[in-house]
Parts: sequence; C-alpha cells; structure tokens
Amino acid sequence: MILFSILAVLMTGVALAFVLVPLLRSRNSAAPTSGAANLRVLRDARREIDADVASGVLPAESREEALAELVARAESDLAAREADAPPPARRPWIVVGIMAFVVPAIAVGLYLALGTPEAINPAQVQAKGPSDRQIEEMVENLARKVRERPDDAPGWALLARSMNALGRYPEAIEAYAHLAKLMPNDANVLADYADSLAMAQGRNLSGKPYELVRQALKIDPLHQKALALAGTAALNENDFAGAVRYWETLARSLPPGSEDAPKVFAIIGEVRERATAAGKPLPPQGAALPPPAAPAAAPAPAAPIAKGASPVTATGSVSGNVTLDPKLASQVGPGDTLFIYARAEGGPRMPLAILRVSAKELPRAFELTDAMAMAPGMNLSSAPAVRIEARISKSGGAVPQPGDLSGTSAVVKPGTRGVKIVIDKVLP
Repeated sequence: MILFSILAVLMTGVALAFVLVPLLRSRNSAAPTSGAANLRVLRDARREIDADVASGVLPAESREEALAELVARAESDLAAREADAPPPARRPWIVVGIMAFVVPAIAVGLYLALGTPEAINPAQVQAKGPSDRQIEEMVENLARKVRERPDDAPGWALLARSMNALGRYPEAIEAYAHLAKLMPNDANVLADYADSLAMAQGRNLSGKPYELVRQALKIDPLHQKALALAGTAALNENDFAGAVRYWETLARSLPPGSEDAPKVFAIIGEVRERATAAGKPLPPQGAALPPPAAPAAAPAPAAPIAKGASPVTATGSVSGNVTLDPKLASQVGPGDTLFIYARAEGGPRMPLAILRVSAKELPRAFELTDAMAMAPGMNLSSAPAVRIEARISKSGGAVPQPGDLSGTSAVVKPGTRGVKIVIDKVLP
C-alpha cells in the first residue's frame, strides 16, 4: 500500500512536469535580445569599414565619420524597436495552478472508476470470495438439478461431498445412499458414505458405518480411507488386535517416503500401548496377531475362512522371488506399483496377505506373513494351500485394471520357501 502510494505520487509529478514546465518558460527565451542583435550588426559594419579603408576604397580620413554615422543609425533603430515591442508576457500562474490540481484529480477519478483499488491490499483480494450464503445457494441449485437427473452419478457424488463439507450430514447421507445404489462396487463411495454416517452419529463408526467400511475393503483391500476407518472402529470397541491389523495394513500400503507414514506408525504405537495398559498386550510387529473379536453391532468377518483352515500360528509365511519377463520391461513405468499377495486356493478372492512396493525394485525378494492379513481370521495359517500372485499396477490401486502386468505361482503350502514368480502377462 505504502509503496504503491509513493510510486503513484512520483508518476503524477513526472506527468505534471511535462505539462507545466513549458508553461513557465518565457515566451521570448528562444529569441535573442534586440541589444545583442544590434551589437553584432555594429561589429560587422565596423569590420567592413576597416576593410574598405585597407583596400583604398574609403579614404582614411573618412573612417571616423563613417563609424559615427553607423552608431547614430543603430541607436535610432534600437529606440524604434523598443517603442514598438509589446510588453513582456506574464507567466501563466493561474493556468499552472489549475493544471496542477486538475491533472491529479482526473487521474485519481479514472483509477477509481476503471481500475482495481482493492488490489492495493492483496490480503483483501485473497479474502474476497463467495459468501456462505452464496455457497448455500449454489449447493441448493445443485440439489435441485441432480434430483431431476436420478442417474447422474457424478452429480450425486458432488452433491454428497458438498453436503458433507457443509456439515449437513443427513442430506449427505441421503445423497450417498442414492449414489451407493448407482455405484455399488465403488470403494470410495462406500468409505465416504460410512464417514458421513459416523459423523451424523457423533463420530461413532459402530453399526452400519463399520459394515460399509468392510464392504469397501472387500472391493479394495488397500483402500486407505477404509483401512483408517476400520482401524478406528476396531479401536473404539477395544479390539486392539483388529485395530493394529488395519493400521499396519495401511502403513504397508503407503508409498515410500509418504508424509502420512509417521502418523500411522504413531497410531500403531498408541494402540499397542493401550492394549498393554488394558492387560491385552499384543505380539511384536511382524508376528501373527490373535484373531480380533467380532465388532459389536457389525456383521461377521468380511469373508469366510477356507475349509480345512488351520489355527493361526506365528509360523504362517511364504517367501520367494518375483522377476519380470524382459519382453515386458518397456511397459513398466517409474511410478508403477508392485503388489505381491497370497490367495487361498479354492477359497475367497480376498488376499490372505499382501505386500505393496515400487515396481522399480524388481526383481524383488518377498516374504508374506500372517501379520500382513487383511481381515480377522483370514491369514496364511488359515489355508491349507495358497497361490502367490504378483501384479504391476499402472494406477497404484489394489483392484486389477486392464493393462496391468501379472504373474502367478504354482499352488504351495504355507511355510514354503523359494517360491518363484515371473510377471509375464498383460491383463486384458
């Protein structure tokens, strides 16, 4: 603001100088005075008289007489000029004063009318935006439009998020319920739906919110928001084992160098401390966790345990190595993600253990353990036989997409070492 004012004053002063300085100059300053002109004429005439005397054209005794006549004529001419000359022009002080006031006044008036005065204060410009009332009106207009188009999934998604952001949870829940019918297999919709329900219940995830979270994890076992909500729900019910399982899965799903990793590990540490304080200490990280209790007012585990499942043991693991077929090397980008997971042979599709790393780490040695299970009771030790799969994801999502690269091992038993997987197929 201060800098702008200083620059404006300086620029106004420069503009005034261009206008006023010519007015202040004397009108006769550009022309020589009459006295100076007569002096030059006398000098030139004297030189001519001297030249005539030297050449003999004018007698020497006539020189003084010619000079006296020249001086008399010059004095007479000067007196006539001064008598006829107009009086000196007065400097236009009145005009100068008027211009000094009018020019800045016009400039300021034009700036206020056509410029952007509020730009002087950047904070004011940044703060200026739609009012709360305007936002409410925009959301109401959106609601009216999407209700006229019941099949407009993007419109219903925008309405649901808008209502949720405004804290109008009942209307957000209504929109998410409609959206979930349009997109029943979208983990994002189910997780956001659960979040709104929990907020409407005073941040309580018990009941239907937990059910929706578990449905989202069936669709995408590494959905980060669903894992965080599930971990919170389990902790609220003092299900420490289940909470740690969800949060550790979330930690493994984060990309390398994630800013969220320290927060997630801090939560895991806090849950373990609370479990110890409650007299329910948990095994160290990496060891198999005991099956957590079923959540209150929530459905049974997300998927049934495969027939012939063995009790959970700390020895349930499979290890080996994943390599990439050289023919597919050109199709792997620096930002691609590698998933390595185990599925029960002949059982549910939900992975029993999963590992997420960067595809740049190929070839990659791996070890899947019971600690990497996705759901209570669904771990390597619970299955008599498993198949290990590896997939390179272009999108980074856990759900397979066309164009992903994959490879599968032979059927092995939990506890097997040296499993070899070659990624050699492109998903159609």
